[in-house]
Amino acid sequence: MKYSYILSICFFLSLLKSETSFPGLSIFTSSLDLSLGGSGYLKESLLSSKLNPAIDFPNYFSTSLIRYPASITSENIGISFPFKSGSGSIVIKHLSYGTFQGYDELAQKTSKYSSQDLSLKGSYSKLLNGIPLRVGSSIQFLHSSLNNNELNFLSFSYGAIFIMKKTDLELGISVHELGSRYFISKNVYISSKSVYSMSKKLKHLPLELLLDFSRSNKKRDQELFLGGVFTVNKRFEINFGTSSRKLSQDIKQSLITSIVGATGLGFSYQINTLTMGYGSFVYNNGVIIHGLEIGIPF
Repeated sequence: MKYSYILSICFFLSLLKSETSFPGLSIFTSSLDLSLGGSGYLKESLLSSKLNPAIDFPNYFSTSLIRYPASITSENIGISFPFKSGSGSIVIKHLSYGTFQGYDELAQKTSKYSSQDLSLKGSYSKLLNGIPLRVGSSIQFLHSSLNNNELNFLSFSYGAIFIMKKTDLELGISVHELGSRYFISKNVYISSKSVYSMSKKLKHLPLELLLDFSRSNKKRDQELFLGGVFTVNKRFEINFGTSSRKLSQDIKQSLITSIVGATGLGFSYQINTLTMGYGSFVYNNGVIIHGLEIGIPF
């Protein structure tokens, strides 16, 4: 009851939300993120920023490195563990935008400065007694800095997953990036989004299909994500995905970029108990980003 009471308070505080979004909360932080093209809210990925909080994780440790253009890097580390008859996790994420040369009003060089985001996220999920429904929530603190300017705030996420084992089907709903003005400095708020998800393992193919529909609190911001995980054997899986951004963000730079834009591709390979993952994602302008991830149960 004590934990439920605290969670309820956080929920009602988090209903005070804004009309602006913060990119540091939704960038790619996992190789699976990249390879699924932004889909996979119902796929187990401890470090993912695109995740239903009701996901159940085993005892697991994972770390990842994502390389963006212009020397921007995302470094992440996380651990999951059993907690209070459910599943808990802690994830630390660091996003470095790089080091820059400073200038004064006269265009004279000053000292160099850096820009970065650092976040700490805690999650908890549990299967309800008597019904095939998992519920979960997460809370994330993010510190963002640019030279001498700093920003600190909390965000909350909630989710539920309905599990139909006989048909290998899962349906999920989650609300993300709920922010409270009581915890946000400089009057900056967060734009929330709702995600409706489906995961279906096909009966006659070693393929799991993933479908996610995302809707922000601005009605015009709606996106559809589609991905798949193809199991080659017990050790090797191929991941792929794309989204409606292929059309909505197509800059018509060339026929090739229009075809491969907003598309992810990657794989995971298991060596004994160690799992290694690689993912890549192609933006609509043809820029490719890459990510590596290593995980191990304990």
